[in-house]
Amino acid sequence: MFKNKELWLKKILPAIGAGVLGAIVLVGGISLWKSYRRVVVVANKVIEPRPEADQPVAETATPTPDPDRDFSVLLLGYAGGEHDGAGLTDSMILVTVQPKKERLVLTSIPRDLWVRLPLSQDDLEEHWYKINAAYVLGKDDERFNNKAVEFTGPAGGGELVKSVVSDITGIDIDYFLAVDFTGFMGAIDKLGGIKVYVPVAFSDPWFPIEGKEDDICEKSPEEIIAIEASLSGVKLEEEFTCRYEELVFDRGLVEMDGETALKFARSRHSDVYGGDFGRSDRQRLVIEAVKSKIMSIGFLPNVIPLLNQLSWHVQTDVDLGQMKKWIDRADEFLDYEIISTALTEKNVLMQSRSEAGQFILTSIDGRDVWMSVQNYMEEILIN
Repeated sequence: MFKNKELWLKKILPAIGAGVLGAIVLVGGISLWKSYRRVVVVANKVIEPRPEADQPVAETATPTPDPDRDFSVLLLGYAGGEHDGAGLTDSMILVTVQPKKERLVLTSIPRDLWVRLPLSQDDLEEHWYKINAAYVLGKDDERFNNKAVEFTGPAGGGELVKSVVSDITGIDIDYFLAVDFTGFMGAIDKLGGIKVYVPVAFSDPWFPIEGKEDDICEKSPEEIIAIEASLSGVKLEEEFTCRYEELVFDRGLVEMDGETALKFARSRHSDVYGGDFGRSDRQRLVIEAVKSKIMSIGFLPNVIPLLNQLSWHVQTDVDLGQMKKWIDRADEFLDYEIISTALTEKNVLMQSRSEAGQFILTSIDGRDVWMSVQNYMEEILIN
């Protein structure tokens, strides 16, 4: 049994840190300690109301926190860059750390989940979006200037996502860590690549090529006008074939560098192993592969060069003191069991359409009613 929270966190740091979003914890945590001047560290302060001067203040003993309590980290992965959608979270995994059970529970949350975002304090004004927009919209204080104070400032996006995911799952979320895809690829390459067992052979003919999002594919202005007038959505996108490449992955153990691992984790358009749910499964496979690589090569002592390269690509609300404690206990790394699950149509979600006709996922209980999701999560964590 472990004696303090810092020890548990450090022991599971590589396990949760260097997967699909794993660069978040591994890169984010240690780099905050060594390269804190360049990493975006954000933490909101809670301001307590001041007592009235003429009223006595009762002294109460501060309860000692349970050193064995569960705690959670919300991992976010986004593209980054300057193109449209750069801040949308392609990947969202809730990691629940259970020291008493000596295990991690990884819960994948689909990007198409339809949620009400707290972007205004006016109850009359509701903001419904897919959950993958929560992080970037939460950071937009100019457009959404009527948010509650805890959702403003540099940490606004992360705090808003934590609040929304907590409402959905019923789990109090302690930290968020976000990394862009450049950070992810750099972390995998620094490890010397990873080996991932691909359980299902699949191809994806529509994987977007970075930098070609707006390529006209040698079409004339007249052709583009005609295409846009008759097609929309995926059908419109597929007219611009030069913007995409075909991915092919064979079944079996595959060696992957950072770029290949990212493509494997992000691919969505396979008829066999695609969609958000197939992608969630692949992301968990990458997490486990990176964890195994870190353990096999004793990577932690060699992490500092990686952190200097990638510190611009990480954002978190974990404070520097906490991070240093994790590093100090690196030699006590423990191999926690990993339990993987996902919110899907097979358990607690169902397909629907938004008022604008978008494909969305909602709870089987209905919009903004999360009892079945919370019951499902409670059962997973108790067992």
